[in-house]
Amino acid sequence: MLRCETNEIGTMQLNMKPETTVPKVGRLAAWLGGIGVALLFVALRWNSCAAPLIRDEGEYAYAARLWLQGIAPYAHAFIQKPPLVVYSYALSSLLMPHFFWSSRVLAYAFVGLATLLLGYLARLEFGKGIALPALWLLTPMIMLPGLGQFAANTEMFLMLPLLATVAVYRHSRQHGDPPVSWLAAAFLGVTSLLYKYTVLPVLAFLFVAWSVELWRRHESARRLGGCWLWGLAGGLVAAAVWLGYFLIRDGGAGVWECTVHFNRYYAASSNFGLAALGSQCWEFLVQWWILFLLPWAAWFQSPSRPWFWLGMLISAVVATSASSYGHYYIIMMPFWALLGAAGIGALADVAARRLGRPGLPIRHLLTALTVIIIILPDLRWMTCSREQFAEAKMGRWSPFLESPAVAKRIEELSSPEDSVFIAGSEPQILCYARRSSPSRFITVYPLMIPTPLARGYQQEAIRDLQAHPPALVVLAPANTSWLWTKASPKDFMNFLNPWLTQEYDLVGGYLRTENARRWVEPLTDAAEGEPSLLLYKRKTSPADHGNLKR
Repeated sequence: MLRCETNEIGTMQLNMKPETTVPKVGRLAAWLGGIGVALLFVALRWNSCAAPLIRDEGEYAYAARLWLQGIAPYAHAFIQKPPLVVYSYALSSLLMPHFFWSSRVLAYAFVGLATLLLGYLARLEFGKGIALPALWLLTPMIMLPGLGQFAANTEMFLMLPLLATVAVYRHSRQHGDPPVSWLAAAFLGVTSLLYKYTVLPVLAFLFVAWSVELWRRHESARRLGGCWLWGLAGGLVAAAVWLGYFLIRDGGAGVWECTVHFNRYYAASSNFGLAALGSQCWEFLVQWWILFLLPWAAWFQSPSRPWFWLGMLISAVVATSASSYGHYYIIMMPFWALLGAAGIGALADVAARRLGRPGLPIRHLLTALTVIIIILPDLRWMTCSREQFAEAKMGRWSPFLESPAVAKRIEELSSPEDSVFIAGSEPQILCYARRSSPSRFITVYPLMIPTPLARGYQQEAIRDLQAHPPALVVLAPANTSWLWTKASPKDFMNFLNPWLTQEYDLVGGYLRTENARRWVEPLTDAAEGEPSLLLYKRKTSPADHGNLKR
């Protein structure tokens, strides 16, 4: 008996060692994996965080500065995005006021939190072993092929409230569908919507699927109706919180005109369509071919619901609006990464059963191979210097690279009370120089994109410049800063050139030659090179340079 007990005790001890060791190994692997994701995050962004601002960032930062000064955006800064991006830029400015790239730091923080939320969703939906692969996949996928999406665009921010909405839904399914969860989900959903309206298809699919599931589980119209009322309340509270400032000032008319009325016509422009969608998908297929295969393996995962996440991915594709701009596709990446991670888990389970080996090392190996395949085409972007990255991604002759120098010259030639007009679409110059525009059209795109509104906008801009002549004018001659077409009204162009000739003196400009770019002042007809940014100063200085009225 004693030997039998000893054997049994010995057997128990042998069995207990793996049970206590494996969790420790698993926890260690999880910690190392998390640290690895953080290091990958830094490696993807270290040389782009302080790159010069692009147009969108300049637009949002300028509107945020006005708002912090008590001047209403939309009325004094024509921006096409809802107000949450303005609030986010304002917050980043308050947190890091002396860094022009502070909005990127905040956007990256939002991305980091959203990535953790995706790991939480992966664990709830597909099991513990899927969370880490999901984190590893999403981190490089957000940057898109070519590491093009380093700017603090709206999609970077909206991923957090969007995934928080999905997390509330998933948590609710696991805890008996409390109606109050609809309040939280609707609040978060409207918050993501007020970053960008195009997220609507994703939210619509989520809440419709949630309603259908709720009905199937409870078959109670009263319960379903109660949840909808909680959701309605949450949505109204979010709308009141985020839109209240603009509703009080003008009833929301400015927000409606810029973000809804104008965008109706903008969405019909050549920047959107099946050709643009096909081009983006082809780029993904060439560089990320493995991600087109992995999601289908998720169908072997049980008892998961790949159909739901596939529906979320399809609705996210719809939410891209078939745009030619890469950052529109960031909204797809969390759901694509989740399905890819689920596919890795499914393949690892199949391989483990057939090989008779533990599934965890196989899952880690598949994850590593997938991440390497994703990153390898873009490895050169991760290893170049900050200067090399900026020149290569923005173009050596881009106005973005030259904007800080022009802004410095503006500061030298004007006072903070002077207004500066950007004849083009380079609002980042206003941000660097900390000057205000005499017109709400801080970019000329709304004036030039052929819409029924363009001629009226041109006439408004002309009136602004005549009523409040700016102290300085920056002219960006390149058509990429204008988007002028034959169908564009010609009123503003017919006004601009004679007005500059009569009222302003040419101070200097950036000239581009085959081998270099340089600031030339004074700029004469004998100067050689193609001008990229020209700076004009008013011949006479009126008492009022057109400061914005509060």
